[in-house]
Amino acid sequence: MKTDTDEKVMMNCMELLNDSLHWYAVYTKPRHEKKVVELLTARGIENYLPLVSGIHDWSDRKQVIQEPLIRGYVFVRILLKQTLYVLETYGVVHIVMFKRLYATIPDFQIDALKRVLACGVELSAKDYLQVGKMVEVIAGPLKGVVGKIQRIENEEKFIIALDAVQTAFEVKININMLKPVTEKKRKKLFTLPLGL
Repeated sequence: MKTDTDEKVMMNCMELLNDSLHWYAVYTKPRHEKKVVELLTARGIENYLPLVSGIHDWSDRKQVIQEPLIRGYVFVRILLKQTLYVLETYGVVHIVMFKRLYATIPDFQIDALKRVLACGVELSAKDYLQVGKMVEVIAGPLKGVVGKIQRIENEEKFIIALDAVQTAFEVKININMLKPVTEKKRKKLFTLPLGL
């Protein structure tokens, strides 16, 4: 239950957000990041799309191209009252929220990302994995098996539980062999018998 104090704190936060520029993460349609940047720039909205060089290997040639470091996201620096302009931009799906508020990103995090990329440090985005998240094994003898992360021993080794016939097995596995299960696939999984 919300109290008067909670309401006042919320109102003060909203006033502060309305009066100053903040970075926000914008989720885009698949492969629309560059188009969204082009349209936001045309509207005069400050934006940032971190790009990294990648080699595309077609059947007849190889070509170095600039790809988004974080697929599906563009960052915008706006006043809170400008969110509608962003949301009306073709290719934008939504602005990332946390607890029903648009989630702000501190300036120092965007600045750090810009500096690291400007230095030429080789970066590659990794899927954010945490305890309780459903994952699929994408390589090795367990390829295609789905489980839930039970424990993270270090940056390289994850413990996942594999449910089968109401018995759980723990498997130690390398992070490079895991990918998060999409929400769409997760819904399909839970309609199958035995929960998998």
